[in-house]
Amino acid sequence: MKSGILHRSQQKNHPEAPRSCLGCRRGFTLVELIVVIAMFSIVMAAIYSVFVRSNRVYISQEEVVAAQQEARSALEILGREIRMAGLIAANNQPGGLDLITTAAWAANPDSAIEIATVDAANKTTTLAFKSDLDDDGNTDAVRYVYYHSDHATASRQNTLYRTALTWSGGAWADPSVVGEQLFLENIQSLTLSYQMADGTSSTAPANLENIRGVVINLVAQAAHAVEPYEGGKFVRTRQLISNIQIRNLGLS
Repeated sequence: MKSGILHRSQQKNHPEAPRSCLGCRRGFTLVELIVVIAMFSIVMAAIYSVFVRSNRVYISQEEVVAAQQEARSALEILGREIRMAGLIAANNQPGGLDLITTAAWAANPDSAIEIATVDAANKTTTLAFKSDLDDDGNTDAVRYVYYHSDHATASRQNTLYRTALTWSGGAWADPSVVGEQLFLENIQSLTLSYQMADGTSSTAPANLENIRGVVINLVAQAAHAVEPYEGGKFVRTRQLISNIQIRNLGLS
């Protein structure tokens, strides 16, 4: 008798339709999970290493650029003022109504450059000169003092300070009433070499009247020690050199 039911023997050879079973799906083994975690850790360690190196380089370069820009700006101002040394206002020269009669810092009243010395005992380098810097008819007396890295006062080490006085009414006075001001910090070294009239050079000339130029050799350093690569932190530096010819000396 024919019917819609297959014979039992035929049912055995007839493949069953695939069944969907959540419990039959195979998951990760412990070994596979450990391998994946290990590979992920290696990749993340490599990414972290690249990030750390890049961040160190960025911080290092940022510190160096900041120190270099500050030093360059200060050097331009310093060079401009030194170049004008000896520009005495007409009113303060012999025959003027307000003749300079006393020195601002040292030397003679009519000396264009009053101090150009290195004080080994006090660990300072000083340059002081006269000039009518702002062309207001009153001569200014400017003094720069560099405090060496081994100066006795820790807060002054590796810094350059500036003081300015003005001759007016027969006396030197500080018009700003602020005294010595910080001009530049983070200086690893500062050397002033003076070019003399006979072509020689000296860091501490005996005759200040024979100075004709100044070579400034400044090594600026980053404000903080940085670690751009492995091997420990250290301070990055940049060297700047400026050769200044003084226009108003040796004209007579």
